[in-house]
Amino acid sequence: MTMYVITHKAFNYPLPTGYTPILVGANKNANPDHYQPDNEGKNISDKNPSYCELTGLYWLWKNIDDEYIGLSHYRRYFSKYSTRGRMYLATLIKGKVTPISLKELDRLMKTTEWILSEPEQGGEGTVKQQFENFHHTDDLAITRQVIKELSPDVIPAFDQVMQQSQISFYNMFYTSKSEMDAYCDWLFKILFEVEKRTDISNYDQYQQRLYGFLGERLLNVWLKYRQASVKYLAEYQTDELDRNYAIERFKQKLKR
Repeated sequence: MTMYVITHKAFNYPLPTGYTPILVGANKNANPDHYQPDNEGKNISDKNPSYCELTGLYWLWKNIDDEYIGLSHYRRYFSKYSTRGRMYLATLIKGKVTPISLKELDRLMKTTEWILSEPEQGGEGTVKQQFENFHHTDDLAITRQVIKELSPDVIPAFDQVMQQSQISFYNMFYTSKSEMDAYCDWLFKILFEVEKRTDISNYDQYQQRLYGFLGERLLNVWLKYRQASVKYLAEYQTDELDRNYAIERFKQKLKR
């Protein structure tokens, strides 16, 4: 049982027992702290600029055989709290929040199949409209067409998720290896085909992260399709969450 912490550079945030860093884009990124690189064994490390943390996910899929497995970020972690409101309150009281322990994650897995970040709204409108507001509309249409061709039974779940207002972002999760394997087998078949049909050569550096952005949406689609049981946890950014940030978030909630 391991939570793998995706990073593209060295960091000094203290990690709980069972958390281990994995360096993505290891073919190009320096590895001074000897993190596990994503370019050993079967890998797609060269795709990191456009697949983001998914090159780490691919490496886990092809090279690791833990009973339970998770993916986090060097700046984002699951807290032990089920909502951001509770997490912000804990921050006000304690002054900080720490990553959830692996022991607690394993305990939660006794009653659920997946652990994801608490859903949130990524802009105005539906998930589809949010994507189209910030990215290229055609890329989402191409993704739907590929799903329709390769796994048409998933289309109803895709359309349902696109009409929601909130989803779980960040490609973060904790689940069993068997559940992750089934998801990855589907996800990368879809993304590799979408990659063949999309031209990102003229996109700026941010928009070239297309397949990572799509992965965030497709995890939600897959779990909707599988009707999987999901436990949601509040996630936090290490460079944002402190008492002042928590106070501001509470003020925003009151205004709503």
